Amino acid sequence: MSSRSDIHRDFEKLTVDAAQMEDENARLRKINAQMLAALQFALPILQQGLPETVNFDWTREAIAKVQSAIAEAERD
Repeated sequence: MSSRSDIHRDFEKLTVDAAQMEDENARLRKINAQMLAALQFALPILQQGLPETVNFDWTREAIAKVQSAIAEAERD
């Protein structure tokens, strides 16, 4: 059977771990928002492309990847 001090120590560790996880989640949400803004900014440029200098297959693939990343980020 666990002692009262063991339980208290475990609870304190869980409290600290939860706070650290909350901080990390906030940091990741901020990064996600920045990446989403960058992707939304870049998407029109990719969609327009430059026919004489851009490989259309690459452009279509890049657009699909950016659209997928935007959709995923918006779901979060």
